[in-house]
Amino acid sequence: MKISITFVAFLLTFFTNTFAQPVIYQECSDTPLGSYSNIQFVSWEEIVMLKPPGPCKVNKIYIALAGTTPKLDTVWIVGDPAEGATVPSEFVWGINTYTNRIINHQGQTVWYEMDVSNDNIRADGISSIIIQHVIKRDGPWFLTDNQQQKQPYHSWLLDVWRPWEPYNIYGVYRSSTLGNYMAKMEVEYEFPEGNTSAPPPPPTLVDKTKDAGLVDNQNNPFKSEIVSVADWNNDGLDDIAIRTNFFQNNGNGTFTKINDKMNNIQGLTVWADADNDGYIDCFALNGWKNDKMYWGKPDGTFEEDTDPTLQLDAPSVTPIWLDYDHDGLLDLFIAYGRKEVSGQETYYPDQLFKNLGNRKFKNVTEEAGISAGEPPPYYDCWGASACDFNNDGWTDIFVATYRLAPDLLFVNLGDGTFAEMGQVIGVHGIPTYSPSTFGHGMGSDWGDYDNDGYVDLAVGNLGHPDSRGLFSNPSLIFHNDGPPDFLYSDTKKQLGLKFFEMNAGLCWLDLNQDGYQDIFHCQYSYDAKGAGTDRYSRVYLNEGPDKQFNLKDVTWELGSYIHGAWSPVRLDYDNDGSMDLLVASNQENVKLFHNKLKNRGNWISFRVKGSPENKVPNDAFGSSITVHSGQKLFYRSLPGSIMNARASQSSNELHFGLGQINVIDSVIIKYPNGNKQKLTNLQVNKKYYIEYINTDVSEKIISSDWQISDITPNPASQSISFIVKSPSSTPVTISIYDIKGNKIEDICCNEIISTEKAFSLNISNFNCGKYIIWLKTDKVSSIKTFIKI
Repeated sequence: MKISITFVAFLLTFFTNTFAQPVIYQECSDTPLGSYSNIQFVSWEEIVMLKPPGPCKVNKIYIALAGTTPKLDTVWIVGDPAEGATVPSEFVWGINTYTNRIINHQGQTVWYEMDVSNDNIRADGISSIIIQHVIKRDGPWFLTDNQQQKQPYHSWLLDVWRPWEPYNIYGVYRSSTLGNYMAKMEVEYEFPEGNTSAPPPPPTLVDKTKDAGLVDNQNNPFKSEIVSVADWNNDGLDDIAIRTNFFQNNGNGTFTKINDKMNNIQGLTVWADADNDGYIDCFALNGWKNDKMYWGKPDGTFEEDTDPTLQLDAPSVTPIWLDYDHDGLLDLFIAYGRKEVSGQETYYPDQLFKNLGNRKFKNVTEEAGISAGEPPPYYDCWGASACDFNNDGWTDIFVATYRLAPDLLFVNLGDGTFAEMGQVIGVHGIPTYSPSTFGHGMGSDWGDYDNDGYVDLAVGNLGHPDSRGLFSNPSLIFHNDGPPDFLYSDTKKQLGLKFFEMNAGLCWLDLNQDGYQDIFHCQYSYDAKGAGTDRYSRVYLNEGPDKQFNLKDVTWELGSYIHGAWSPVRLDYDNDGSMDLLVASNQENVKLFHNKLKNRGNWISFRVKGSPENKVPNDAFGSSITVHSGQKLFYRSLPGSIMNARASQSSNELHFGLGQINVIDSVIIKYPNGNKQKLTNLQVNKKYYIEYINTDVSEKIISSDWQISDITPNPASQSISFIVKSPSSTPVTISIYDIKGNKIEDICCNEIISTEKAFSLNISNFNCGKYIIWLKTDKVSSIKTFIKI
């Protein structure tokens, strides 16, 4: 590109303090050269990327502006979503901005100081802090120095409004400047060494892949974007499946490859005891009528016996084992993806298969309401997960959709059917430039990050930093606001989860035992390690309530580098009480990270066994555990097989970091059949294997004193009647929704019902179909359904 530079001759002074903290970080020299003042650059962006060598707090930012015309100029301080592979554009300021400042440029070539000490801007030692603005006619312009840039380049001009054909994408074309833009930061290093940062400390999330034996016959780690964890020999230790390679845990931090015992299982495997015989089974994903079911045998081998009902001519992506109807048999939900032929994409609907026993299944997708929630032309999917978002004991299903579709939440109504209510509950995505576009979902996980007893939701979304970013969601964290509505609110920016272009799967886990769940978030890549810019996954430590549960990126200091990963799963492979990570990358390799972080507290963990004769599956799917100590509680749930992205499955072990708690008052296990079990006198820093006990000690889960009677008649064509019984004079709201989650009307709002009240509702004008009656108080939520004919 031919550029025109206006030369400026002047002396510029700037203070530096080499030895004291804070210190100045800069890439430029202090000798100015000129600016890109040619009219061809009007409406372009000028961008400078500053990458301190270690984590640091940014106190002040200095930028040198040139131009003789007095004018206001907005300077944006933003993140580095592509790790320097490309630059972010103004199109993603809404999701990528740390702060901005309006500078009153006086028409002189001078430095401007921006105090950002209260904006909580932190460089992480890996990515850059980016300073950018839009060039206006007559300036001002960023000033360049007299030094030629060296690679990797960090000063750029971005031609925002030139489209990339044939895709009509804007904000792609960039050119490096001849000199360095003159920008500096005053920083405080977290690991200071003189006027810079010390090197990273020794890793504390340690790559033990080879030491653990997760290698091929040439001692090379495997490449895969999918991994699964399961205890397939019932020894209390998690084993590992990497596609069609199976590694059994030896109990000493190592694994033995046992492919010869696995009867040539082919495909991506998801595990559960589907027939309740005490031996784990697995569903193997291959798609296109090739999915297979393998049944565990007492000798540790597996027998393939697949009901053809499970073999659809479709691209299967995420299978989830769950007991949606509380009959004690594990059912199978499968999220499906897409196929592409000559650029034309076809999407496939998700399916629900009811376990009939005797290794037989029935497709209940339509009768269970799944079809109504995902109408044609359907949605693409790269990750789904089970949950119990409203703590009612019935497993719900979340589907993170791709191709900018709204995410889906299938709410279990407790009568064998579901209603898709993602928009009503608030987890379908956040608004974009278009009301019909949302995210590119790559995975999801549920965890109670603030210890209020209600599960929050994290969704990994791929999103681009060019004009496509106007129409897509970044990765999101939704806070569960609790009863009565169990609505969710977006807290991504508040918590500090970063926007990266290739964000993928994620998982919650308490890495440092401080009692607050942290996040490991993968970042995928289309390039092999070393072939382009490395895209590293990120580790965020939850800083707890004193810092509003801020998620601090500690990847640099923990040393947990992995490029191009899609799926993380959690497990404690060496049984030491600290949760480890198995992270799947097909662009570098699968890595087993051993957790050697300094513990900030105690812990306790559980494996729970169910009771099929009491309608609790052997795997106890549908159960939850709450640990109580004083005024504190810690909540974990096991709604089904824990899927973090695609067909990657985490351990069934429920682990609790406890912080400084030394004494546990009680542990409450709630089972899906309505029973609960109270345990006392448990010790911290121990693992417990809990058998289901059906004795007088077990109690029914709160079947609320608030009750909606059976609806009569049901089905109905003209009107329905029901009775609401109330234990107290508490305001109650009763609303009616259709099966798609759209509110039809409020039957009553904040009405006080002293004992009971009869309701009649004219439904003659309703369309035929299924409807939901939803009762809510400040503490209770209850659902009934009826059918209009």
